[in-house]
Amino acid sequence: MGAATRLGVIVLVPEPVAAHVQAWRRALRDPARDLVPPHVTLVPPQAVAEEEREAAVALVDRAAAAAVPGMLELRGAATFLPDSPVAFLVVVEGAPALRAVESMLRVSPLDQRTFPFHPHVTVTQDRPASELEAAVRDLAGFRATFPLPELTLMEEDERGGWRILHRAPAGVSAAVREVPLAEAASAAVFLFDGARVLLGERARRAGRRWPGTWDAPGGKPEAGESLLEALIREAREEAGVEPLGAAPLGCFHDGERADAFYLATAWRGDPRNQDVEEHSRLEWVTLEATAELSLAPTTRRALTRLLAVLGRAR
Repeated sequence: MGAATRLGVIVLVPEPVAAHVQAWRRALRDPARDLVPPHVTLVPPQAVAEEEREAAVALVDRAAAAAVPGMLELRGAATFLPDSPVAFLVVVEGAPALRAVESMLRVSPLDQRTFPFHPHVTVTQDRPASELEAAVRDLAGFRATFPLPELTLMEEDERGGWRILHRAPAGVSAAVREVPLAEAASAAVFLFDGARVLLGERARRAGRRWPGTWDAPGGKPEAGESLLEALIREAREEAGVEPLGAAPLGCFHDGERADAFYLATAWRGDPRNQDVEEHSRLEWVTLEATAELSLAPTTRRALTRLLAVLGRAR
């Protein structure tokens, strides 16, 4: 390896949560508090050759595009004692999504790991065990929720601090673009019960688009049928339900066709898989767990929009 730089990948804790965490880091005398902002580490610092910097940026972009930008929740604190002198805030929601992204980043030139991945936000380190244990007690009531909007590639500077080299928005692929609803060739609906969406695993048949991936019930209009009429008919045929008051989320084009997506929080009937030619199974999936599924490209983009809508509602 020729000239090298040290790179790492993190999820920055956004404001106002970051200011709260930073105040605790200062109070707990974290020696790294002025070197890097509060964050969740996805890829630990490692040497990367100058000629591989572009490959590292491209890898982060790919992982971010495949990620679903869900919500992360921190609650309480713990330590890595006796293995490591670190006190941290515990990630209680969003860990599966973070693990999925970290797994995608285990590729050269960012494949070096020393410890198993354990998502957390460090509040202090390299302090006596008694101080770390006291920090856990002091932070027992800590709780904060924030979105996973992007991945951040960091580079170590001359003084051992870290600066932002590249930001990659989560769930945004250049291959999928938003288009007007009038361009839609099909319509799909997310049935949402407040915590879960109904998704189906596409049947693995020859000639199928995206076989084996997950999407939402829906399909193409028949002759003389409007998009919403097609949506209601397809939902009834595929899932045995009639969506009520479906609201448009957006229309997304994957380079082959445009798919419109709707959101429904009320429906008639009990969802069940009625068309095994279309879906091998239907399942209620938490928004957090969607990060672990192989999703059709436009479905992933539409879920990103749904999460953004829910984030604003909160």
